[in-house]
Amino acid sequence: MKAEKLNPSVKMAVILVGAVALSFQYYITVNVTVFLGFMLMLVFFSNAKKKSILALLLPAFLAALGLFFMGLYYARGNSLSAESMESVSNLPYAVRAAASANLLTALQLATRLLAFAGMGIFFGLTTDGERLVFSLMHQCRLSPKFAYGTLAAVNLLPNMVKEYGQVRTAFEMRGIHVGPVSAKVIFTMLVNSIRWSESVAMAMESKGFCSEEPRTFHYVLHVKWYDILFAVIVLGAIIGGTLILTGIPGSI
Repeated sequence: MKAEKLNPSVKMAVILVGAVALSFQYYITVNVTVFLGFMLMLVFFSNAKKKSILALLLPAFLAALGLFFMGLYYARGNSLSAESMESVSNLPYAVRAAASANLLTALQLATRLLAFAGMGIFFGLTTDGERLVFSLMHQCRLSPKFAYGTLAAVNLLPNMVKEYGQVRTAFEMRGIHVGPVSAKVIFTMLVNSIRWSESVAMAMESKGFCSEEPRTFHYVLHVKWYDILFAVIVLGAIIGGTLILTGIPGSI
């Protein structure tokens, strides 16, 4: 069973609800468990490449590290008592003071960001754009007008990238030097993109496309048993873990 087979709408709903649930709890254990759980699913139950996972994890870890140090030195309130830091009395006073006041808060912020990043990376690497649009149309009743318009825009992106390179080359051949991001090149590319969008709209109308009329679909996505199982496991782990730790004094 691969994560790519999960219904995109169910997957998106689970991640959104899970993210909201994580934002209302302060347990490092839950955050780390969610992050590791999604990373394990990516490694063992998906077709995601290891290089892609590492490339996305690197900025996430850097952001978490920055948030950790920011919380360590600038968060308000006391998370650990000064007495609990007596065993590390050899550390500089500034380090002990910052750690005794803000260490727990910094860990909460950093691990929560990692949990959010893990959920986002999992969704991004295991979700196909077209399947997501079809799922939104079939499960979330998204209007076909917006669904097919979104698909058309996504499919035009590679042509826009190619057109940008061609326009830059044309300017260079005419002796006009343009930078990596030039307003002249972007304007020309956008003009051509508008022409393409008009052609796509005319083609859809000429083929009898109408969002108000009932229509059949060659490919229909359904919610399967493993989608429900995925939702129950993920949300149960987040909400259940939070409730369990809430009833245990001193849990972190």
